[in-house]
Amino acid sequence: MRLMCAAAFVILAAGLVAAVPASAPAALPVGAPAQSHPAMTPRARASNALREWWFVPNGVHRRPGIPATAARLVRTYAGLWIGPRRDKVVYLTFDEAYEMGTTARIIGILDGAHVKATFFVTGQYVRANPALTRRLAAHGEVVGNHTGMHADMVLRARSRSAFAAELRATERAYEAATGRPLARLFRPPFGRYSARVLQLAEDLGYTTVFWSFAHEDYNDDAQPSAGVTLKRILDSGYPGALYLLHASSRSNVVALAPAIRGLKARGFRFGTLDELAPR
Repeated sequence: MRLMCAAAFVILAAGLVAAVPASAPAALPVGAPAQSHPAMTPRARASNALREWWFVPNGVHRRPGIPATAARLVRTYAGLWIGPRRDKVVYLTFDEAYEMGTTARIIGILDGAHVKATFFVTGQYVRANPALTRRLAAHGEVVGNHTGMHADMVLRARSRSAFAAELRATERAYEAATGRPLARLFRPPFGRYSARVLQLAEDLGYTTVFWSFAHEDYNDDAQPSAGVTLKRILDSGYPGALYLLHASSRSNVVALAPAIRGLKARGFRFGTLDELAPR
């Protein structure tokens, strides 16, 4: 059994995953070249106490909430977890730590639907799948950083240099494969973070990206049915929904096209995270 991004999920009655255990120089534009990192100027050291991202579902088609402390940290360090409530826009994001023969199908579905998404890749994934990575870039998907080796970044945040090395490893791999810079979007593996993680990511010019939707799609040996996945995605359609989907999930692949059609039928547009990140 291979688990990608989930350590211990709390499942609510609605079938959604609600919990995942686990403004300094924000001025660099998304997609700035990897070599243009700002210097990591010392500032007051934030706490590195482990936190695990979770949200509180609020009913079908309604925006969820997050704990007050998480909201404060996201505001302080210019993170993302949901889009604006004023616009009927939703955001598809896919985490890529290993390949299960599904990414090419996802690209084809997105292409056929004229939809773009945001993919978070590890450096390890890019090195193992350079051709697929080039297809993501050529199709115009936004590609962000999921660390070099799918690392627990709270542990890496004990050292500035170790933290930076994880992100830079992915940058180098992506640029070597595609000739393009990686977007300055960072998703912490396992949903594990700390104030220090957010601070160091921001110091490196990254926007940290969490989510307002996730479900139990990460276990290759116990996939939900496509019908269950489709219902979960459609029930979570609300302005600003930021979907976390694992690209390795067979269920997600089967449900993706009808989910896109269903959300479009309700008047939603599909955005990419470079529209939201600080510039």
